[in-house]
Amino acid sequence: MSDRDLAARRLLVVTEEELQHLVLDIHDGPVQNLFAALSQLSLLRARMAALSEAPIECAPALTRAIGLLELSLNDIRSLIGAFHAPEFAGRGLAEIIEDLAVQHETLTGGAVALEIVNPLPVAPLTVKIALYRILQEALSNIHRHAGVNAAAVRAWAEGERLCLEVADAGRGFQPPPLSGPEATERHEHIGLRGMRERAALVNGEICVDSRPGRGTRVRAEIPLNG
Repeated sequence: MSDRDLAARRLLVVTEEELQHLVLDIHDGPVQNLFAALSQLSLLRARMAALSEAPIECAPALTRAIGLLELSLNDIRSLIGAFHAPEFAGRGLAEIIEDLAVQHETLTGGAVALEIVNPLPVAPLTVKIALYRILQEALSNIHRHAGVNAAAVRAWAEGERLCLEVADAGRGFQPPPLSGPEATERHEHIGLRGMRERAALVNGEICVDSRPGRGTRVRAEIPLNG
């Protein structure tokens, strides 16, 4: 294995570790502060309700502030739940994929039709991380952009390569080029770029097949040796 490949593998693992630290920092910092502020405002609203001389115009403003804080907390908790990854090292790829599908259904209310073709071979840690994040982004894109609440996920081994396919029957779009001199670097394509880079770090490839009104199919192929 070349020094470049080793560096790419280390980068993938380090990036995942940094992401998990960020998730914990958000949980232990801003989430706790928002919860404390919500508690204080709720207490203030209760005290004002017990006072006959309290300014009547303050109550609606307090209620709106409390509602916004509750909405923000729910959004952040959902985000943390989505990005809090499983323990990759001790778990098989099939189990990781199954758990992510269930998590997606729980968080979004959508449905995931999952097919794992035969037992998947043992995959290196870096490959498991890459496929997990690619699947997560593909499912997230369906939830946010496809206009449908159902996805089909298929995982299988093909020779010395692991294959993952995520499809929907949603509104579709015109995908930008992901490779070559015209490969997209635009900000609005950050999710597609992220999948592309995750695959590239383990010598894999991403293909996005979509047309307006015809749904979307994302396929990742990654060599077993990463």
